[in-house]
Amino acid sequence: MRSDLISKELEDLKNALTLLQASIKKFTPYKIRKVYTPDELEYYDSLSFRFEKSIELMLSFFKGIEIFAYAKTSDTLRDRLLVMQKLNIIDDIDFWFEARTLRNRIAHTYIREELKDIYEEIYKKSKIIFKTFKRIENYL
Repeated sequence: MRSDLISKELEDLKNALTLLQASIKKFTPYKIRKVYTPDELEYYDSLSFRFEKSIELMLSFFKGIEIFAYAKTSDTLRDRLLVMQKLNIIDDIDFWFEARTLRNRIAHTYIREELKDIYEEIYKKSKIIFKTFKRIENYL
């Protein structure tokens, strides 16, 4: 039963990361001085949404791994991340807090200079997320 659940969650995560990876492959830095058309902005909206979804699914999947490995869950995200670090799935718990904060910033930012920084961060952090997924696959 638990392995069926984790298999479904793994498939959902893999699908989300495949979409994020497709967006990352097309990444072009956001230009502050450019006036984007709505059609041009769709790419950045898609990139942002796919990043947000991937972060949420990854953090949720960590809970599934914890249940699978220990038949219990941590009370806090920090404790759960420490478990993931102990299982050698992640290296740096601060990265995941930063990624979660970035996810929150995406929804509340409209200033061009900040958007440029956000998209650059999404690009950089996504590479670590992809590596983490490989570590999950190796662990399982």
